Amino acid sequence: MTVESTHSKNPLADRDVTASAKAEKSEKIARAQILVNGRSEYDESFDPAMSTWHVQLTQKGQYPGDNMVQVIITDENGTDTGSDDEWAS
Repeated sequence: MTVESTHSKNPLADRDVTASAKAEKSEKIARAQILVNGRSEYDESFDPAMSTWHVQLTQKGQYPGDNMVQVIITDENGTDTGSDDEWAS
């Protein structure tokens, strides 16, 4: 499983988060979660499970100090794969 996440500053001085995942041939994506600074911002399960997933979240606010985005992808067997992205404001 390949999981990626990035952040970018949008024109309103907020942060946007882009996340994606691609399953290997023997895997399927059953659930995707995005946590920003430990708080759930996205959580979706997929039935049927899928091979690729992509989402962009527009953050409504500024986060002072150090920040972290965690993307957690769960395959159809319950195995988690994650990616972390950090930035300082």
